[in-house]
Amino acid sequence: MSIAANEDILKRRVDDYLWRDKSAPVSALRAILKEHFLPFDRVAIIGGMVRDLARAGKRGFKSDVDLVVDAPVEDVKKLAIDLNATPNRFGGYCYKTSRWKIDFWALRTTWAYTEGHASLDKIEDVTHCTFFDWDSVIYDLKRRHIVCCDDYLERIKGKTIEVCLRPTPSVNGNLLRAVRRIILWDLEPGPLLHAFIDENLTDHNFQEIAKLDRTVYTWPLIAKFECAERLRRHVCTPERRAELGTEYARQLSLPGFSRKHVVA
Repeated sequence: MSIAANEDILKRRVDDYLWRDKSAPVSALRAILKEHFLPFDRVAIIGGMVRDLARAGKRGFKSDVDLVVDAPVEDVKKLAIDLNATPNRFGGYCYKTSRWKIDFWALRTTWAYTEGHASLDKIEDVTHCTFFDWDSVIYDLKRRHIVCCDDYLERIKGKTIEVCLRPTPSVNGNLLRAVRRIILWDLEPGPLLHAFIDENLTDHNFQEIAKLDRTVYTWPLIAKFECAERLRRHVCTPERRAELGTEYARQLSLPGFSRKHVVA
């Protein structure tokens, strides 16, 4: 399936997946959302699921589910206790079932807000708090609508990925994501992302993200390059990216997102 042509088509893809898909995994997810999250007035899926449905449709979604809840912090904490969810280091919680990994947090505990990097007056504002611009999209579960910038889908069609908000609590996590997405999806890094990679792809960090890559993904990629400089050349050279991306595409059900579990 091709990239969604407009927001109406993207909304239909998300609607079809969440509310009409009759497969066992999606039915299980739907039951979780209805029982535990839809009782809140404002709750939205952010990033991964919506992005993947936008870029490749149902076959493209192999990620976890990230939910932001516009509710008092104590109410979200109570839900986490009821679900026996595990606190994460960014102020949210991780809830795992046999089929799904769901990360959720109260809007006011969003890392970018608590650290003073962004203002949050409403749930829509969280689209300004993601590291990657491709993740700057939400789907409001109760109102069933998409919120993103006007040129969100054009950015995806243009195959250039850029930084949205530069400060991050997970430099190596986002460095790993950036490298895998650029190579395996054959993307061009924007100027800010290019600078982030140049600054952080050191020999030391290469070893760290190679270790993280082996832990997180079923098909590790980073160690293939042996050193930071070789990896940097592939990230910056379209011909080399395309060649390697084609090789891995034969092995991965979704390039860059076949994973054991998600980078924190």
